[in-house]
Amino acid sequence: MKKVTFNTTDGLLLTGIWHLPQKPTGKVIILAHGLSVDKDEMGTFVVLSEYLQDHGFAVFRFDFRGRGESEGNSVDMTLTTEQRDLAAAVNFVVKNGYKQIGLLGASFGGGHAVFYTAKHQIKLKALCLWNPVLNYDHTFLNPYLPWIIDRKGHMKKDFQEKGWSTYKGSTFMIGKKLFDEMENNFPHVALKKITIPTVIIHGDKDTHVPYDDSKEYVTNLKNGQFITVENSDHGFHKNPYKEKAIQASLAFFKENL
Repeated sequence: MKKVTFNTTDGLLLTGIWHLPQKPTGKVIILAHGLSVDKDEMGTFVVLSEYLQDHGFAVFRFDFRGRGESEGNSVDMTLTTEQRDLAAAVNFVVKNGYKQIGLLGASFGGGHAVFYTAKHQIKLKALCLWNPVLNYDHTFLNPYLPWIIDRKGHMKKDFQEKGWSTYKGSTFMIGKKLFDEMENNFPHVALKKITIPTVIIHGDKDTHVPYDDSKEYVTNLKNGQFITVENSDHGFHKNPYKEKAIQASLAFFKENL
């Protein structure tokens, strides 16, 4: 592993980790993590990166602003800033000489990966989505899964009174601007613009992001496939679910990158 830093267009310093195979390659996979985690994705991205590295791929995982070792405050995070960070990561990889680029987005990072791909397909060869947030209304604004329903009223009050709230009852802070942007941005619609090979991998016991959304919206893709990880909750943090998600991702990138 090799730690590096790179800049966003608005002057923040982000931190990333390279996983480089023994044999030089022009193939790289960029990993975009979820909302309240960091480039490790609770350890899952570390295992995934090492596995892909062992199979000949270069891997680059990084911290979005306000998380992990990157600069910035999570309260100031918006969909716009997340897109800016992801674009900076892709540009950094390109500047390092990689031309065959795959992108993997997990959970909240899945939506960002969709938006980026829809606008910059010429830079990417393949897109992999792990339990992605494809409909902000279903997951955050008018949720029907239990993890956030109980906090919806509290968060709304916080946004009105303070302009920020905590996420999932933790100390992780998010701002009202992020939720305001969610009302006018639709990852599931952006999927319709994507023509590069894309796979959605989702656990059918996900309690955080609707499995049914992924199952429905994969039909919006022109070149998409859907893989169910049976009995898995959100994140693929435990085996055998982690292993299945990683194996499916490897097979996909081997075929399309």
